[in-house]
Amino acid sequence: MSNVKSIVFVAIVLFVFAIITELMNVNTELFYWFNQAAGVLPDWIWSNLTFTADTLFVVAAMLIIASRKPELFNSGFVLLIIGAVFVQGFKFYLDIPRPAGVLDRESFNIIGLTVTSRSFPSGHSFTAMALAGLLMLHSRHLMLTGLLLVFGLLGAISRVAVGAHWPLDVFVGSAFGLLFAIFAQYLTNQVAWLQGYRLQYTAAFLMTLTSAYLIFHNSGYPNTQPICIITGSLGVLFAISYWLQVMRAERSSAQ
Repeated sequence: MSNVKSIVFVAIVLFVFAIITELMNVNTELFYWFNQAAGVLPDWIWSNLTFTADTLFVVAAMLIIASRKPELFNSGFVLLIIGAVFVQGFKFYLDIPRPAGVLDRESFNIIGLTVTSRSFPSGHSFTAMALAGLLMLHSRHLMLTGLLLVFGLLGAISRVAVGAHWPLDVFVGSAFGLLFAIFAQYLTNQVAWLQGYRLQYTAAFLMTLTSAYLIFHNSGYPNTQPICIITGSLGVLFAISYWLQVMRAERSSAQ
C-alpha cells in the first residue's frame, strides 16, 4: 500500500487540531468564524460539496472507479461496513447536539437540512476522507494524491459551511476516515475470503442498486439534483460495463 505514511501524518495533524480546539475551548468560535467566512461562496457550491461527502455519492463514485479497478469493490465494501458501524455507534451512544440544537439558528448560515442531534463525529467528513484515503492508497501519482486529499477535505469542511457540524466533529471524523481506509485495505489484504469474487459481486450489485436509486434521490440540499442524476447515471453505465466484462469472463472460463 502506497502513501500510508502520508495518510497517517494527515490524520495525526487533524487529531492535533481536534485536541487544540477542545483544550482551548474554541469549538463554537471556530464554527461561527468559518460558517460566516464560507459565505463568500454561493450556497450552491457548499451544497454540492457537502453532497460529495454523502454516502450515496461516495458509493456511486466508488462504483465508477471500481468498475475499472475491481479489487476496490472488496476493500471499498469492507470500508463502508466497518465505517458505518463505527460512526453510527458513536453518534447514537454520545448523542451530542449539533449547532442548530444549541445555538440561535438566526446567528449562523444553514444550507439545506436542519439537523439538531448526533453530531459527533461527522459521518460525512468520515465518508469523504475514507474514500479519499482508500483511493490515495492506490495512487502512484503525487498530483492525484494531493487532489484526492483536497477534494476530501473540501467535502469535510463543507459540513461547517452548511451549519451541520462543529469543527471538532469534522476534525475527528476526517482523521478516523483516513485511518479506517488503511485498516479496511489491510483487513482485505489479510483475510482471504474478503478478496473473493463472491464479495466483489455482492458489493458491485449493491453499489449498482445504490447508483440507480441516486438518480431519483432528493438530498435535501438545494441545487444538488443535477449531481445526483449525473453521478447516479454514470454509476449505472459503468456498472453495466463491469457486468458485461464479468459475463464475458464467465463464458470464456466455461469454454
